Parts: sequence; C-alpha cells; structure tokens
Amino acid sequence: MTLSPDDWFQKINAMFTSVTRPPWQDKMRRPASEGSGAFFTRYTTPRNRFLDMLWSYNVGDPPLPQIEEAYRDVFRHVMRKARSNYAPMCLSAMSDRMELQAISTLADDDTNGDDIAAQIMDETGFVAQFKELQDFAFSMGESYGMAVPKGGGVALKNGQPCPSVHAIDPRRCIGIPDLTNPTRLRAAVVKQYDPITDEQTAFLFLPGRKYTYRHGSGGWTFDADVEVEAITGLDELGGIPIVRFDNLHGMGEYEPHIDLLDRINDTTLQRIIGFWYQALRQRGLFGDDDEDDEDDDDDLDGSEGRRIDPENDLKAGPGALWRFPADFKMWESAQTDLGQFINAKRDDVKEFAAVTSTPLHLITPDAANGSAEGAGLMRESLTSKVRDRRTRFTPQLKLLWRMAFAMAGETDRGTGMRLNWGPIEFRTLAEQASASSQAVGTLSLEDRCERIWQMSPEETDRNVDRMTADALLGLPTTPGQTAPAQTPPAEQQPSSGPAVDNTN
Repeated sequence: MTLSPDDWFQKINAMFTSVTRPPWQDKMRRPASEGSGAFFTRYTTPRNRFLDMLWSYNVGDPPLPQIEEAYRDVFRHVMRKARSNYAPMCLSAMSDRMELQAISTLADDDTNGDDIAAQIMDETGFVAQFKELQDFAFSMGESYGMAVPKGGGVALKNGQPCPSVHAIDPRRCIGIPDLTNPTRLRAAVVKQYDPITDEQTAFLFLPGRKYTYRHGSGGWTFDADVEVEAITGLDELGGIPIVRFDNLHGMGEYEPHIDLLDRINDTTLQRIIGFWYQALRQRGLFGDDDEDDEDDDDDLDGSEGRRIDPENDLKAGPGALWRFPADFKMWESAQTDLGQFINAKRDDVKEFAAVTSTPLHLITPDAANGSAEGAGLMRESLTSKVRDRRTRFTPQLKLLWRMAFAMAGETDRGTGMRLNWGPIEFRTLAEQASASSQAVGTLSLEDRCERIWQMSPEETDRNVDRMTADALLGLPTTPGQTAPAQTPPAEQQPSSGPAVDNTN
C-alpha cells in the first residue's frame, strides 16, 4: 500500500502519544497490566510521557516517592530530599568509554585518520553532539542523528561547504526503520518549537523529499507556502538524512531497574522520617489524673485550682524546669537503631551497580578499597558491555558519516570506512610503561602508542614523527638506550710559521 505524505505524517504524528509496545501474550499478571495505578510502562503509558519519565531520572528530577495521599502535603519537602541520583552514574561509565577519536577512510588512511572527517569534527563540535546522542540512547532507549548540508558555516579543504551533524532528542523525533535494511529509515518526523515566535513546526522526511507542517488552532496542517525541499546526493543512502540509534532491546540502561531506583528512594525517605521522629523522642506521664474528681483541685503541680498543661508546662528547651507530683512517673521512648536503613540502602546501591555492570567505586568511593579480583571482574563486565554498545552503534554511525561525506562532495570516502574508538580501560602510567617495554618486538611503535599509551591518532602521528627525528639525531628512543658520547672538539694546534715576538 502506497501512502501519501499526509498519511505518513498523520500516522507518525499519532505515534508520539501512543504506547510503544503491545501487551504481553502470555496473559500473566505483571505491573504493566491494568490496575497498576501510577506505574509507568511502555505497554500502557503514552510514548511522550514514558520518555519524559526516563529522562527525569537522568537529570536528577525523578518522581517523588509514593506515600499516602493524606500525608503527601506534610512530607512533600521531605520526599524531595529523599531522592537519590544514581541513574546518571551508569551512563557516564559508558559514555566515557564510547569516545570516537577519528575516522579512517581508503582515501586517507594514515596514522591521524581522515583529514576531511577531522575538519568536520572540529568545525561542528561532533564530539559533543555524539555525547548527547549517546546520552539520549542510554537514557530513553533510542536517539537520532541528523546530517545537515552547509551547517558548519565554513569551507572544507576541498572547497565545499562543511556539513554538520546534530543529535536529536527522541521526544521530538520518530523514525520508521526500513524493513529491508533496518539501518536506514523509511520515513521520519522531526518537531521543533521556536520560543521567540511561539511556533511549532514539524518536518516530514521521505526518501528524497522534505515536507513542512505547522501547528495551529486546527492542529497540524501542511504549510503550502513552503515548497517541498528536495534532498539530493543521498539516493544511494536511503534519501533521508536521519539515522536512528537503538540501545539494547530498545530500552534505556536503567529502564529495567526503575523499581530498584525507586526502592532506594523509598528507603532514604523512611530513614529521614524515622530520624526526624526519633530526634524528638516521645514522652509520657504515668499517674492518676482523674478529671471527674471535683473534690481535689490541688493536684499535679501543687498549685491550688490548676492542673498541669502538658502543651505549655512540659516544654523541652534550655533552662526548662518541670515540676509534677512524686506519684507521677515520666516515660521516654528509646531511640531506634537506624543502621539497618543505611545498610539496606547500601545493599540496594550495590545491587544497582551489579545489574548495570557499573564499577562500584564510581558510585560509592569506599569500594575503591575492595579486593583487586572483584574490581577486575567488574571492569570485565563493563568492558564487555561497552564493546556490545560499540557494535550496535557502528553501522548507524558509519551511515551517518557517509551522509556527511556525501554532503561534503566526498562520496568515495564513505567506502572502506574505519572508526577509531578511544580506550575502554584506563591504565596507570606504571602499567602503561611496563606493557610498552614488554611489547617491543611484538607491536609496532604506532600500535604501542594507540593500544598501550592510549594516544589519539593525531597524537600517535605526532609522536612517530618526533621519534623519527630523535633517531636521526642519535637521541635515545628506547628506555635502555643511552645517548652517544659527545666527541670533544679537537684542540687547535699552533701554525708552523715563524713565531712572532710581540715583546718590545
């Protein structure tokens, strides 16, 4: 069935406020089933609300802990203080190891990578945009990258305008994957809002075409005043300058563990409330205070006709003095041990680090003193996780750069492309020096610089040139090599001519 541009737009626009997944077919009871209250799931919650909820955990503004409606106003400020912000820690542990340092192509495959790609990265801030793209994907399960022609504002070395690459928030973009090639898109809609003109605009991308829609009182309508824009140069790449990046299972990194994060917040709330109540211990008086006895008005405080008012006479404070009859006894509640709440939260934090493959020392600094074997196993788990995400992002990232090269007039550079990722594991200088000396004769100088010393391609190229210059000058280039002895200049011998007598 062939759809018109309006049909495409209406269908994709409806997906912004629809659930993203069908219900489970096994008919088992889950929190995602009906009657789950305020529980958010992809099976029952509209897409815009669910993605907004996921993003709130990343920026440190998660929902308040659940509490009875009658006490919500009383503990509102306490609930705000009970929110912990552990979700971004599992993201930063991955994004710090997902750095793209350079791109090598068949046209420029030297040590420092492709020069055109390096210029595009420098002029358009690609490193920062790629960080945002990862942040969106790791938080909400999907993100989008868009190549824009002439967006860099400068000219490249080949004289062509520099394109730019942008990261798009999935809350304002939806792309429909191609069934025959999931790396590419069949259609995409990008929404934007201009706070100056207070206008909402949407762009529909179909292969080779871009349509503009505007939001008014009657909803979204096609803007007939704006001509349909042709997208040229991308026919072999799908014709749509947008690439979709999906995380594992299409879910955010902490999305399967929202319940655990909420449990940490609930434990923190219980500890704070319990501490507040225990800070003001409950007190009581034991004695005979028969209010029906009209014959005895000389009671409690010993003053005739006056009873003790607990609200006013038994106030606690500096210099306060209490007086009551001897037959009365005072009781004060004991303080509850709150250590179990602290230990419970610590165990939940450890569980969150384990299920997200996050090194525990990144969350709790005290864990840095743990066993070396445990830390090594945690690093192995994180390393495998980062490699998996690199593998998932590589096809889409190559497609995005092929589009950028095509917009820069360098279509041939998209063939045989290689991504130069940064290091996954960060080693100390002592470990790097030891490994470098042991790798002599096994790895080349270039490989030692990149794989052991974790240099970028540009730094490796500069270091190789300097090492070559040092070798030509006879300077030491290995740890065990010594500089050649300097030959002292020969002493000048007096000439063989007759001596000249300068004396008078």
